[in-house]
Amino acid sequence: MDKSQQTSDVIIDINRYRDGAIQDYEMIASVCAYYDLVKNETLTQADLKFLKYISSVIGIPHYFDFLSNFTEDTSINDIDLGTFSSFIYDSTLHTSEDTKIHKYQKEILNKFTTNQLNRYFLSASTSFGKTHITYEIIKKMGYKNIVLIFPTIALLSENLEKILTDKNYEYFKSEYALHTLSDVTDFGEKNIFIYTPERFLSFIEKQHSSFKHNFDFIFIDEVYKIDNEYIIDEQTKENERDVSYRIAAFYALLRRIDILLAGPYIESYNPSFKRFLHDNEFKILDYNKHEIVNKTYHNIKTKKHELLDDVLTFDFESNGKGDRLRHIVKRINNIGENCIVYCSGQGGAESYARKLIKLGPLTKDYMIYNDFLNHIEKEYHPKWGLLKALKYGIGIHHGSVPKYIQKEIIDLFNNGHLKVLLSTTTITEGVNTSAKNLIVMHSKKGDKPLKKFDAKNIAGRAGRFLHHYSERVIVLQNKFADVINQEDEEIKHKNYDIESPKDEVDLFYTKDEFLIDEDIARKVKVEAEQEARGIPEEVFDQYKIISRSDKIIVYDGIKALSPHQRMEIDALIRKLNYHDLIVDWKGLQLVLDIVRPIVNNQKIEFLINTKCLDGTSPNSLLTNAIIRYLENGFKGQMNYYINDCNEKVDVAINKTAKFVYNTLKYQTVKYLGVFSIMYKFCISQEEDIAMDDVPSIDRLLSKLEYNALTEKGKKASDYGVPLNVLKYYENDDNAISIKSRFDSYERSSFEKIQKIINRKT
Repeated sequence: MDKSQQTSDVIIDINRYRDGAIQDYEMIASVCAYYDLVKNETLTQADLKFLKYISSVIGIPHYFDFLSNFTEDTSINDIDLGTFSSFIYDSTLHTSEDTKIHKYQKEILNKFTTNQLNRYFLSASTSFGKTHITYEIIKKMGYKNIVLIFPTIALLSENLEKILTDKNYEYFKSEYALHTLSDVTDFGEKNIFIYTPERFLSFIEKQHSSFKHNFDFIFIDEVYKIDNEYIIDEQTKENERDVSYRIAAFYALLRRIDILLAGPYIESYNPSFKRFLHDNEFKILDYNKHEIVNKTYHNIKTKKHELLDDVLTFDFESNGKGDRLRHIVKRINNIGENCIVYCSGQGGAESYARKLIKLGPLTKDYMIYNDFLNHIEKEYHPKWGLLKALKYGIGIHHGSVPKYIQKEIIDLFNNGHLKVLLSTTTITEGVNTSAKNLIVMHSKKGDKPLKKFDAKNIAGRAGRFLHHYSERVIVLQNKFADVINQEDEEIKHKNYDIESPKDEVDLFYTKDEFLIDEDIARKVKVEAEQEARGIPEEVFDQYKIISRSDKIIVYDGIKALSPHQRMEIDALIRKLNYHDLIVDWKGLQLVLDIVRPIVNNQKIEFLINTKCLDGTSPNSLLTNAIIRYLENGFKGQMNYYINDCNEKVDVAINKTAKFVYNTLKYQTVKYLGVFSIMYKFCISQEEDIAMDDVPSIDRLLSKLEYNALTEKGKKASDYGVPLNVLKYYENDDNAISIKSRFDSYERSSFEKIQKIINRKT
């Protein structure tokens, strides 16, 4: 469509919008499309005035602001009355000299007022700016003690970095003490706690007496994770993440404080979730259709010729998905754009990366990040497939890529050095990318069909506000488009639904009116077992996602230890508390044997039950793996798979990453943490001393979760740094020597994290 016709269409839409014939989100799409059409053209003063005018009509003046990214001169020299009115309107959206919000964010900001309970559930598009408006709410309301709950450590770290380094967030850095670790000892007059749900619960467990203030405001992001079925499949299947989200919400709601719950594209509500919102006085804010960055969907099937728009045309020679992907990526790269390729699993991402390598190098920029490539080759393996892909301008992003490498890949992609990013659903876990194009290879997540919510969230990864006006979602021969257009799933809250089956943990966070008789009987029985052993409530309040019955089993296991076994546990604890964190094999094996009855993770159960392959050692595979990891780190575990198990390099690294980031850092820590709590209680009970005075395996837990023991080391671990940088913060005596051996990439990583750690946190 030519410019004059498009201009005419926009004017018609403005008149229809003012007459109420079309909705504001439809007008946004029209304005976005127009800006996308003209952004690279030579613009006259009349064009600029019109563009300024239509951005103000729709309430998003930012569209005009970032036009300068595409056109050299956007100065309006001859200001008439209409243009002057647009400038005046812009000024009403400023929250500071350098910061402004769009019209729909302002509608939300205006709803928060003093002297009333402000509780809202915000569902909006991925481009809406939900987190940004949260910071504006905090600034407007002047809250003193704030909790920001994000689903991942990556998002936690991103928000901390934003506050500490972005001048637009200077207010928060200067006004608040910032906390990301749960074991806080030094509070400010005003505090922002940036946590995951698990960290929030851990803070509550540890700080119930030392933190004397009440929270004023809590923000919970990605709140759809409260319902595991909403994002997986139809099975009544649970994981700890949705339990921790529900319990975090439970504690957030204990006091009458302001709360904002947020999530993308939640449009259909089960009666249980409506009841949850109603009973807790939430009002729904629905901005799901307000796509601030416009989307166009293109379902590429079997046609030889595909015309997407004025700049992108495909002429296919094959129907094969791999061949078509190569052709699409090549064409996108030729017009100077980048793309994300969505794959159902890491195997697909790695396989398609190998296919794209056949195109030859997609970038000439790899020397810019050659230090990073050399670091990967040195610290991991020169034959790692990821390394080869990076040399060709191709990034791979999935859960088995070490976290700091994931972070670096995203930065390289956003800075334009990598041209393609192949990813699984990890890309939806709070990762901000600047891709104009999303290519969808599958309509599944793993081996499970995507739901509408998943599909819309994946599609939302393309296009970024203040970078693009329009994004393309290109679907290759699958049912993704059908999923997008199917009926919405209903989000539920099982603690407000009498018909939902409940695990034991949920029994203690659910009102009796939503429990069936069998549930109440189970709850009474557990309480009787608790009373019989004299276990106080505060003990069960720790590691809340583990059931009381499981904690009782561990307690009974500790009580049943023989005097000799007690000595072995004591030996483990003594050695762990040495400076060098020495692990006693026998004691660790005994601890694992005690927790084994409560393990519901098949992988960990297998690792505990299976003894070493030589048949001569009494230790389990997990005992050996923990000690090997503590002694030699990620690389040692990887080399074990390569040299001892004859695994290929890519398989070895994937297995190591899964073991370290899931089995060790989360699952194993959880079970060993329960042992630690129940052991402390047993000893305090027997010796009549405070639990806090009982030494236990806490240093081991910290080492497994963070690979760090110090506060600075833990913060560096959260942020994501190479192992040698982490060692610098963990070894005061050898820090200078460790730093002198940094490679070039480690030095640059160290300089970045120093700016974070040495600022006010």
